[in-house]
Amino acid sequence: MIEGGILKACVCVNTASVVAPLDRRIYGQFIEHLGRCIYGGVWVGENSKVPNIKGYRLDVLNAVKGLKPPITRWPGGNFASQYHWEDGIGPKESRPRRFEMAWGGEEPNEFGTDEFIEWTRIVGTEPYITVNAGNGSPEEAAHWVEYCNSTRNTYYASLRRKHGHPEPYNVRIWGIGNELWGRFQVGFCRDGEECGWRTVEFANEMRRVDPSIQLVAVGADYDPEWNIDVVRIAGEYIDYLSVHTYIFTERQGKAYEELVAWPKAIEENLLAIYRTVEQTRAKYRIRRSIKLAFDEWNVWYPEAQPPYLTQVTSVKDAVFTGLVLNALQRLTKIVPIACFAQTVNVLPLIVADDEGRLVLTPQYHVFKLYSEIEGGDVVSTGGCSPSYISKELDAAVSYLDSSAVYSRGKGRLYLTVVNRHPEEEAEVNLRIRGFTSSRAVHKFVAGSSVEDRNTFDEPHRVVVEERELAVKSSQAVQLPPHSVNLLILE
Repeated sequence: MIEGGILKACVCVNTASVVAPLDRRIYGQFIEHLGRCIYGGVWVGENSKVPNIKGYRLDVLNAVKGLKPPITRWPGGNFASQYHWEDGIGPKESRPRRFEMAWGGEEPNEFGTDEFIEWTRIVGTEPYITVNAGNGSPEEAAHWVEYCNSTRNTYYASLRRKHGHPEPYNVRIWGIGNELWGRFQVGFCRDGEECGWRTVEFANEMRRVDPSIQLVAVGADYDPEWNIDVVRIAGEYIDYLSVHTYIFTERQGKAYEELVAWPKAIEENLLAIYRTVEQTRAKYRIRRSIKLAFDEWNVWYPEAQPPYLTQVTSVKDAVFTGLVLNALQRLTKIVPIACFAQTVNVLPLIVADDEGRLVLTPQYHVFKLYSEIEGGDVVSTGGCSPSYISKELDAAVSYLDSSAVYSRGKGRLYLTVVNRHPEEEAEVNLRIRGFTSSRAVHKFVAGSSVEDRNTFDEPHRVVVEERELAVKSSQAVQLPPHSVNLLILE
């Protein structure tokens, strides 16, 4: 109920009811050779006037490190389906400058495999490479695996050593293509059956080089027939099915309460796709376990147009982001990998200009909140909250959404609660079973309105705010309107 301008609600946590161990890869990132994500964002080159370390832009590097991203997908995206990786290795002065067919730009190939791997090691993130299954070949993909992972004295492993990298990179996660269902894609597939057989051909050669790698096939977010065909044909060869979801807004802008309702539909759709995968595995007796990789997701505004796809997001998008991350925590058992699209300059968390200025968006600060969840078990949460009706979803949507991660070893409970209400503060009664807290830190992202955003002129308008609380297992806490909240209880 809402009394006197305050939303009354409760959140119940049962630490004994474990959903699944948290897979922190759900907080992953995605960087693509698109717009100014790589060039001008991640990479500026050693001769740039912008401060850098060995060509990596320093302020961006530090901002990404601050998120502690567990996994990062590269080089695309649409870019991957026409990218020939050998163009991006060896001495930079001898690398070819290519017309880039995916987005219509020019690719200088200054940033390639070796630069990406070194960047992941500096950041402390696991590399996830997507191979060219558009106009590339299984043989080319297998050579890439050899270059990255082989210890043999064969050609591509020796080539890596020649370029100054004696030890293998041990890249474990490999994607076979990107959005091959789309006719906008270079080398698209006519249907899921064609994609399934193409996936088998690539997987066959890539795994002959390194049988230990895990493979991600191209799935579709709203095409069950495509997913059935891919799993039916390639199910014994893959470990994950990729799903991408963008929430596009109209020219006049999507109403706030409709935008923040969509994470409910995203969660339901991921569950539906997984059920389709499981039913297909059962029908065709596929023994291999297949999970989902939600490796592109974000909101997408009309101003984000090629070639740069720039947009400036606000608090309402931060609320959306927190709701998706809550959903991914609940789904961690079936969706162990997720990658936000994208980290820098393209639909970005981080905005960096050529003058050396940097802005961290409200969405960035939400990821910063969740980066503090170091690990543990996702445990069941429930509760009571007033709701509203989403016209777009034709469904009731609770104003409050919660998720919890319990680290038994550290005696710490991470409780993430999002208050969707655009105007009302929430008074939330916490009911926690199996855990007693004597101290809590409350961190949150809210701003003063849903339209608040950070700009170069006002870079700190929206930040992570913090206060310490004395919280017991049953006590009310106050959550600001339109806020993403992290309670760390000890």
